[in-house]
Amino acid sequence: MKKITTILAISTILVFAACKPESIKNYQAYSGYSLDAFQGQWKLTKATQTDEDSKSKLFPYKTLDLTTFLNLTDIALNLNLASAVPATFTTAYGNAPKIFKLTTGNWKLDDNNKPGKLWLINGTDTTKFTIGSYNQLVNKKLVLKQVKYLGTTAVITYEYEFSKN
Repeated sequence: MKKITTILAISTILVFAACKPESIKNYQAYSGYSLDAFQGQWKLTKATQTDEDSKSKLFPYKTLDLTTFLNLTDIALNLNLASAVPATFTTAYGNAPKIFKLTTGNWKLDDNNKPGKLWLINGTDTTKFTIGSYNQLVNKKLVLKQVKYLGTTAVITYEYEFSKN
């Protein structure tokens, strides 16, 4: 029995001694992404509202689909590039309420190579979004999330899903 225990102990030591961590590779941009993917007209296909307090308390009703109720599929967001960088935007609301409050202005990204945030700007008014996944742009999908705060506490999250025409 001592021989088996000794053999197992030595085998375990040898297995772990042979393991070594891999080196961390430098960041490389996703090859399927380009800034041009943002450009064009985006139609709102789905909008949801999530009550963050209900979510944290595991209540059953925490998310509400606002798309049909508010006729939000009328909303079209047009993003334009100039000299291969974000430039202007226009928003057509149709019969839908002006949920972004802005109809024209400039837009920008936090990082053109690896975007995480998108801003719609008109003078001193800014509407801030977090991009769901820029990898979805390849499939002509754009997800924008907007969080409303009460002080420093997140109260409501809106998630807008767009499809490119």
